[in-house]
Amino acid sequence: MKIKSFAQLFTLILMLSLVLGACTTPAAEAPAAEAPAVEAPAAEEAAAAEEAAAAEEAVQGLLPAIINFPDQIAGGEAVNISVVQKPPDSQPEAVEAWEAQVVRFQEMYPNVTIEGTDYAYAPDSFAALVAGDQIPTLFEVYLNDPEKMIDQGVAADLTSIIKDQNLDQVFNTDILDIAAKDGKYYGLPRFAYAMGLAYNMEMLNTAGFDAPPTTWEELATMAQALTDRDAGVAGFSFITDGSGAAGWHMTTIAYNFGLDNAEIVSAADAGYTANFASGPMLEAANFIDDLRWKYDVLPLEYLAWDTNGEALATGRAAMIVMAGDQFTWMKQTYTDAPIADFGFAPLPAGPNGKSTSLVGGNIAMVNAKATPGEMEAAVYWRLFTQFDPDEIIANYESSKVDPAVVIGSPTLPLYVGEYEAAVEETMLAYANMPVENYAAFLNGITSGTATMQPEPLIAGQEFYTAMGTVVSTIVADEGADPAEVLTQAADTFQTNVLDLID
Repeated sequence: MKIKSFAQLFTLILMLSLVLGACTTPAAEAPAAEAPAVEAPAAEEAAAAEEAAAAEEAVQGLLPAIINFPDQIAGGEAVNISVVQKPPDSQPEAVEAWEAQVVRFQEMYPNVTIEGTDYAYAPDSFAALVAGDQIPTLFEVYLNDPEKMIDQGVAADLTSIIKDQNLDQVFNTDILDIAAKDGKYYGLPRFAYAMGLAYNMEMLNTAGFDAPPTTWEELATMAQALTDRDAGVAGFSFITDGSGAAGWHMTTIAYNFGLDNAEIVSAADAGYTANFASGPMLEAANFIDDLRWKYDVLPLEYLAWDTNGEALATGRAAMIVMAGDQFTWMKQTYTDAPIADFGFAPLPAGPNGKSTSLVGGNIAMVNAKATPGEMEAAVYWRLFTQFDPDEIIANYESSKVDPAVVIGSPTLPLYVGEYEAAVEETMLAYANMPVENYAAFLNGITSGTATMQPEPLIAGQEFYTAMGTVVSTIVADEGADPAEVLTQAADTFQTNVLDLID
């Protein structure tokens, strides 16, 4: 994946801010009666506020207007569309901001009516929407599902707008092409993440560690030192609840033991074959077995996506596997969590000396049953919210009053070239997350020492489900043989999934 040097940009801006701070001329001393000395904390806060204001002013107008919005949509005829990404009612400030954004869009296109939903994509629930013909006009899917949507005729062809707006020159094509087939584009990348190791820097420092582990062997040793059963603290955690999310995390770990997607499922004229019962996946399964029963560093209860994040947020785990964007959820959900104490680094290197991060994210797509006018309205609504400079700044500005708006979590760049540079610089001016804590991760990505691995595309979600059962079995049963558990999972996956693919 082509990733621009985010870390270099951050370093440059940080150095600039330090230079500006160093060049500030101190005020002349005055008699105390005439001008009482300002307390240091107050002076520091004032200086910080002034520096932040200067940084924000510097990026005003930085973002170019790259979308040429049409004068009319659907020829001015009335159009009604349903769209995802409306915030839930539990976030009233965000709902208010979303509704205000709809009003601004309708000022441009008064013939368009937008109905929002807070539906969050999940393969099972989306299948029910397909069966019930209830797919929103504008929906989103995970990065490993666009091909399925294209092949099933669920997603509309968006090529004309993407080409007309030159978006194939703006988006990172490694991501854009995931939603392409036979030279046509069917989706708009919304965000992308990479998996990494989140850790509590204070807990590591207290235990005598000044950096996160760089190998899985080192992780096991450090996790033993960090585990305190009496205090209810596990040294390391990942999702183990038997769900597809647990399989997602197991696959993430296995990539670092050398797993390749071709070793999960191989394709031939005769069909598909499951190949994951041995090799790197077995090595990863054996390591997970050791983490639980040899090193005794995992939580004693099953963890789901949210409870795995909660473990870090509440100090019940020192290190966890997670996607970088989960910091956003963490800050929104656990407002008292010591976010400034959490670092993010590449996953530890495996036996081959390589650190590999699974890449995921969301792609926005349009219901193939939408009329041309509905399709046009849905695409330009998404482009309006994602690219309009005023809308981006308005969202960033809302972070000053709405704690649910989080800026600066470690995600992957969606764009390339000058536009990506402008997006990053603007984000840094408004960041309310400790971006410097993620430098190790960003340096790993930009330097290439942490390689990117796309999710499995052949029955990927079903594969995750199969691996989820493997994980839960291993961590629950000390007598379980990882080789036998994997072989059974591969046989079941072959019979129930792969043999049924046309």
